[in-house]
Amino acid sequence: MSNNKRAQLLDGYWVIEANKWDANIYTEEQAEINSTTLINCRNCRNCSNCIDCSNCIDCRHCYDCRDCSNCNGCSGFKTNPERITSPIIGSRKNNTTYYWTQEHEQIVCGCFKGSIQEFEEKVQATHGDNQHGVDYRNWIERVKSYIT
Repeated sequence: MSNNKRAQLLDGYWVIEANKWDANIYTEEQAEINSTTLINCRNCRNCSNCIDCSNCIDCRHCYDCRDCSNCNGCSGFKTNPERITSPIIGSRKNNTTYYWTQEHEQIVCGCFKGSIQEFEEKVQATHGDNQHGVDYRNWIERVKSYIT
């Protein structure tokens, strides 16, 4: 490993600096690799590819998050945002999450991150009127009815 950060097994977690990974889920090597993807993160658990986060759990691709759980790229949020998570839908057979504050909104679906309007356009372009498109559009309408 190039950064010489070695994991220590403590209380069932691989601990590296101020972050940790569940030893029942991650190998020592996986924890060490994930640790290289965290930049200025503190007290995060099972996270990867995050910057300037603290006290987060199971986050991916986040920026400046605090006390988040299961986030996927909630960049632009200075506080823990409100969120609505879909049931398992779409071709990925996974969840999609809509995050919002008074200043900012974002949908995260796989590698997609953007506004509701951008997500609607992406769903139409990708799925058209197939069942996945119908499922995503139904969920989008539920989100819109909830936030307005």
